[in-house]
Amino acid sequence: MRWTRPRLLDLLNRLDAAYPEARCALDHQDPFQLVVATILSAQCTDARVNLTTPALFARYSDAAALGMADPEELEALIRPTGFFRNKARNLIGLGQALEARHGGQVPSDPAALAALPGVGQKTANVVLANAFGVPALAVDTHIFRVARRLGLSEAPTPEKVEADLTRQFPRDRWIPLHHQLIWHGRRVCAARKPGCLDCPIQNLCPTGSGRIPDPHTGAPVEISSTPATPAVSAPGAAGPQRIVSLVPSLTELLVQWGLADRLVGRTRYCIEPRWIRATVPAVGGTKDPDLEALRALKPDLVILERDENTREAAEALAAAGIPLLVLSVRNLRDTAAAWERLGEALGVPEVARARAEALRGRLARKLPRRKPKALALVWRDPWVAAGPDTCIGDLLRVSGFAPLGLDGYPRLDNAALQALAPDLVLLPSEPYRFTARHAAEVARLLPSARVERVDGQALAWCLSRPEAGLELMEKLKNQMIHHGDTENTEINDKA
Repeated sequence: MRWTRPRLLDLLNRLDAAYPEARCALDHQDPFQLVVATILSAQCTDARVNLTTPALFARYSDAAALGMADPEELEALIRPTGFFRNKARNLIGLGQALEARHGGQVPSDPAALAALPGVGQKTANVVLANAFGVPALAVDTHIFRVARRLGLSEAPTPEKVEADLTRQFPRDRWIPLHHQLIWHGRRVCAARKPGCLDCPIQNLCPTGSGRIPDPHTGAPVEISSTPATPAVSAPGAAGPQRIVSLVPSLTELLVQWGLADRLVGRTRYCIEPRWIRATVPAVGGTKDPDLEALRALKPDLVILERDENTREAAEALAAAGIPLLVLSVRNLRDTAAAWERLGEALGVPEVARARAEALRGRLARKLPRRKPKALALVWRDPWVAAGPDTCIGDLLRVSGFAPLGLDGYPRLDNAALQALAPDLVLLPSEPYRFTARHAAEVARLLPSARVERVDGQALAWCLSRPEAGLELMEKLKNQMIHHGDTENTEINDKA
């Protein structure tokens, strides 16, 4: 029987009803952990991988550590997953490539991700879908078996089965369908004795209803009435499904949390990850959103930030009856609280809570009594600084520096700049694009200060990159301790 559009819709509805909580079975907290776990899952069960990764990530918490791993030590940790020598070689290469090509971060660009050691297209699709919310439909052994038994594909390879599936199903269904078919393959449609009598889609399945032989054996399936494995409960997806983000770092955060498929609008300054510019329409800027374009998207939630967006925009949206969530983030503890608030609102409380607790743990470190005086400039003509009560100022404070200047974003002339007498001046790559010429100008004004051009997103994107900001400042502090404080260098400068 041919798969018509109504039958495909019937299949999707039944899978939704049978597996509403289907999700990725590999335990992970971020894209780095997921790509490592996915590499380990080759020729190994997810359950075995989940038993292996806690000790692995405790020893190698990021790409830099993994790239410098001792091969024998790494092999011993991952031995239970099988093929441990090849996997160890790929993981070390992965860590080195992430550091060399992507600043230690897992890229969300499909081609860049697939080009990493040990990754390839299937692993890339798993990571894109589960870590970044990018629609993808990786075909594993379960999906390969189920799709062919259902008659959705007669292709002989996973790659061709993937092409058949993505052609038949809408793009916004690829991620849930991927998980649902895997759960169905594990729980009902087992390789040897599928539980066809308990199958919620049996009458749609030409193999299970006896109309065709099993494509994998050439013989009729041997039917079992017992599901392959018991169902396991998991947190379900809930919350708004059509979200507009008016905050650049929030847009990136939603992608990090795997919610990219819910984003229907962004500002023109929401440019990370890069592919978001081609997939999610812009509705103006942070200060001047296009309210008509925004309303046309029919969002069920618009998210703003008190300092990033204007009161006028919030009032206009509220008057139009559009649900709003307004955050207030002026320090890193606000960041943790905002994550938890977002997690509850968007139906991902566990993801939010885990990251918030990890950030609070980093903020609890004891600070030195003697702190170098630091000033972060965010604009030129005139000079504008980020004051102590801003998120940047708090990042400096919790990193062991004393932030200078008045609260807010005070303007400074050359004399006021010199009167502050900072030990360290930071020139971020955004919002103003400071160049080497500006660094030289500041160095002439403040000859005793260390002047650094730094990654502006790591410094200021407090909702999506506070960990990167803390690592940047820790690296800079260590350099000042070990190499003196008179050099003018560039740290993580992407300008």
